[in-house]
Amino acid sequence: MHSNEKQKIMLLTGASGSIGAAVALAAAQAGIAIALACNSNVESARTLCKIIDDKGGNAAVFQADLSHADACTKLVADTLSRFGCLDILVNNAGFLRQQSFEDIHVAELDFTIAVNLRAPFLLSQAAFAAMVKNGGGYIVNIASSGGQRGGPLAPHYAASKAGLICLTKSLARLGAKHNIITHAISPGLVVTKMSEKEMASEDGKEKLRSIPAGRAGKVEEVAEMVLFAISGKMDYATGQTINLNGGLYMG
Repeated sequence: MHSNEKQKIMLLTGASGSIGAAVALAAAQAGIAIALACNSNVESARTLCKIIDDKGGNAAVFQADLSHADACTKLVADTLSRFGCLDILVNNAGFLRQQSFEDIHVAELDFTIAVNLRAPFLLSQAAFAAMVKNGGGYIVNIASSGGQRGGPLAPHYAASKAGLICLTKSLARLGAKHNIITHAISPGLVVTKMSEKEMASEDGKEKLRSIPAGRAGKVEEVAEMVLFAISGKMDYATGQTINLNGGLYMG
């Protein structure tokens, strides 16, 4: 970042998770200030914040339960209050619990959709005004190959991620005239805390065997793709879903 450039501000949800931490560290390395949003694992986010601060970065932790609608709008307001503007929104927070289709209770369905789809919708809605005022911005939605292929062990999760991919396209159309660029990054099987149970299951092992690249993805690869999406080099590709899955899904 040149000395006369304004520091970019990123709001990152799911900051205490494996992908969130990788994105935060990569963004901080690139000179971006970060609002680290998390829910239950506040201590992990605080540890991450200290690592960034110790390296000369600029970060702050915000606790928010994104299953509540008012928490989403408050999170954007708190970010603007702390940093003064908002240039980049990364909707990374997600909830996944594998269950058989017939055992999924309506409360579980509602919670999954609230965190994985409604929250990104409301966060984007609140961030839009700030980005219009800035003369532009970036929204990056972390989707999933499950939202493209379907997910027999988590159909509610897969449906929410399919909705997120469609939301990405809508936001790209709405934002284009305001220079608000929107991308979805759709990882396949990535080694994270959240994917441990899936990778241990027979379905997960079969999925791993079916990946042409012969391995699961790394969180650092997702982080690198997020940084590329907000680099300005992909602006004309707005509204696209970037598949990052080792060839698992090529549609």
